[in-house]
Amino acid sequence: MKRRLLYASSQAYQPAMLVQGRNVGWLEAPFVVRRETALGQRQIDQALVGRTAEGVVVAFRGSLPPFFGSAHDGWDVVLDWLNDAFSLCIEDSHYGGGVHFGFAESMRRLWSDAGSGPGVRTAIQAMLDQSLLDRKARRHIFVTGHSKGGALANLAAMRAASVGEWSDVPVSVATIAAARAGNADFAASYDRTRIACLRYEMPGDVVPHLPLSPNTPGWARKIARGVFPKLATGDYRPVGLLVTPPPAVKAGHQAWVGSRRPVKRLLDRRGIGLEALTPAILTAHAICPGSGYDRLICDGESLCDHGEGRARKRA
Repeated sequence: MKRRLLYASSQAYQPAMLVQGRNVGWLEAPFVVRRETALGQRQIDQALVGRTAEGVVVAFRGSLPPFFGSAHDGWDVVLDWLNDAFSLCIEDSHYGGGVHFGFAESMRRLWSDAGSGPGVRTAIQAMLDQSLLDRKARRHIFVTGHSKGGALANLAAMRAASVGEWSDVPVSVATIAAARAGNADFAASYDRTRIACLRYEMPGDVVPHLPLSPNTPGWARKIARGVFPKLATGDYRPVGLLVTPPPAVKAGHQAWVGSRRPVKRLLDRRGIGLEALTPAILTAHAICPGSGYDRLICDGESLCDHGEGRARKRA
């Protein structure tokens, strides 16, 4: 299931695109929730809500990638990244602590119904009701997302866990390279809920260390300030059980994509700018087939070959 949540996180970027061998297991086509910003008809917030045999899956899209073609123009990308940069920590009663302003606004738009259609909450309820009728899916809510989508997944899980009608429904979360959604108070409130959360992070990925905090590693802080020179230090904390490569991989005994070593070597070289780091940063953050996260999420499963068998068959 955790691997199929990775596939759902990937599909959240392009809902109509199905990648061979990366089947989420939808019982029917997932419902797409899209929301526009207050600045006009710019849809920078998106989520998939669908049913699998294991339960309802909610997958939030991460930030729009700036270097790859899509249906979104440059202004969509700019507005989405500005939303990420609105890292002012605000108190919100839904979350029991301070949360990222931009992420909280995205969740507010996606969670509730709007003129453009039902929100995530209504879609989940409809699918839970359908499952009571046809018995094709269990009463279980799985929430996932990559990058910004991982932060939204944590906020959505907090909201789902507080819905009275869903008090008997387990809430499970798998975040992939998630940005941090809130401060220490938020993290403490999160830990007190019934949410079961796995947090997947590769050592060389800077995004899970953002927004910055006093505990952010120096190498990640250096990259972040190269992107946003005036980025303020906050007190953002991660949530969930950390899953990262085993010590042998961290020590460099196995060449995994996303290792911190290439990034650190570039940072230590004088005259190296952010443009030289960009390929390593993007590679460490990727969730495509063969990426570090693709391998990490099924590490230790004896029946999983990380897709290599399918690749050999196609060859």
